[in-house]
Amino acid sequence: MENTAKKSNILNKILNITFYLVILVLVAFAIANIQIKKENDIANLFGLGFLSVQSDSMEGSNSDSFNQGDLIFVRLLDDDEKKNLQIGDIVTFYDISIREFNTHRIVDVDHEREIIVTKGDKATVNDSAMSLDFALATHVSTLPKVGNAIDYMQSPVGFALFVILPVLLIFIYEGIGLVRNIMALNREKYEEELKEKVSEQARLTELEKEQIRKQVLEELSAKKE
Repeated sequence: MENTAKKSNILNKILNITFYLVILVLVAFAIANIQIKKENDIANLFGLGFLSVQSDSMEGSNSDSFNQGDLIFVRLLDDDEKKNLQIGDIVTFYDISIREFNTHRIVDVDHEREIIVTKGDKATVNDSAMSLDFALATHVSTLPKVGNAIDYMQSPVGFALFVILPVLLIFIYEGIGLVRNIMALNREKYEEELKEKVSEQARLTELEKEQIRKQVLEELSAKKE
């Protein structure tokens, strides 16, 4: 019984930690999504954004190249940082031609005219020249193969399966545990009240016996007289 109780406590702790982690992730996603106020904003949390890679244009042999289906982390740039961009930096910009974010490497930069030219590591043709202001963020790191999972979780089915369902199951489990605890407390209270009633009844019975004994003694004494 003691081992069973310990296992139950450990399971409860694990589920509680999982529940709060899920809530934390949801809050992080909510904060990130609040940052999206217009179509060319990157969802970010404290200046650190994340994007799933939708094409293979950055596949290559460079140490910081990445593949389709990866998840990349980018750091949002301020005006001063944009002016200090160099050839070789990987930047994220809003590509008007595809109406999506694009993340390519800088292959040419003109600081006087504040113009940069980018190109995917796999591409053979440069992108169109753009103003430095178009550069929104710079590549920080990559998580391989995670982008597809994030895309699926952001879909209605994926969000329901991996976010809503786990939270719902945890709520149900916690609800069952709460009901059991309430029932256990009520049972303990009932048992305590029952013990008090039995004890009180026992005391009353002893008093009744004592009264009957006195009556009998009084009657015997009266007969002797």
